[in-house]
Amino acid sequence: MALAADRNTQMKDGELLSVPLAAVKVFAGAIVAANSSGYATKGQAAVGMTYLGRAEEQVDNSGGSAGDKKILVRRGKDFKWKNSATSAITQADFGKICYIEDDETVSKTDQAGTLSAAGTIVGVESDGVWVAEVGKARLTATATLDFGSINAAASADLTITVAGAAVNDSVSLGLPAAPTAGIMFRGFVSAANTVTVRATNITGSPVDPASATYRATVIKT
Repeated sequence: MALAADRNTQMKDGELLSVPLAAVKVFAGAIVAANSSGYATKGQAAVGMTYLGRAEEQVDNSGGSAGDKKILVRRGKDFKWKNSATSAITQADFGKICYIEDDETVSKTDQAGTLSAAGTIVGVESDGVWVAEVGKARLTATATLDFGSINAAASADLTITVAGAAVNDSVSLGLPAAPTAGIMFRGFVSAANTVTVRATNITGSPVDPASATYRATVIKT
C-alpha cells in the first residue's frame, strides 16, 4: 500500500554486491555474469547471461549447490579485459558493444549468436580492452527480410537473430528508406536471441512487401 508516513528506506552504494554463486569455481579478477537462473557464474561462451562485473575474490562452489556460497562482485566500473584472438576488437569498435568469450576475454562479435553481451568498448590498448558496464545495453543486428504476399488484414512474421536478446526486452525497429506502403511493421523479442518482425497489411487488398534490410535494436531491461 502507499506510504502514509516517512519510511526509513535502507540503501547501499551498489558498487560491491554479494551475489549467490552457481556451482562453479570463480577466480578473483574474473568476468562475472548472472546465468539464466539468476546466480553468479564465471564468464563463458554462452547465451542468456547478464554481465555483472569483476570478481573481488576467489570462491569455489564447484562441490556445492547453486546459492550455497556467495561471491563479491564489483560493478559500475570500467575494467580491462583480454582481447579475443578469434574476433579481435580494434579502435574502430570504440563505443560499440562487445561480448563475453570466457572469464577474462571479450569478443568483437557474438560469434554466430553463441556469446552474451558484456558492455560498451571505451578503450582499446595493446594489452586489452576497456569495457564499461551499461545499465541498458543496446544490442543490434541487421537482416534482409523478404516477406511473401500478405492478405488483407493479415500478418506475416520473419526473424532477426540478436545475440543477448531476451523476452520482454524493448525493441526498436529500423526500416528501409522506402518501406512498402500499406504495411505496418513492429518488432518484439519472441525467444532468446530472436527478434520477430511482424508485417501487418492494413489495406483491403493483398500486398507483397519488397525485400529489404531491417535493423533490430534491443534495449536490455
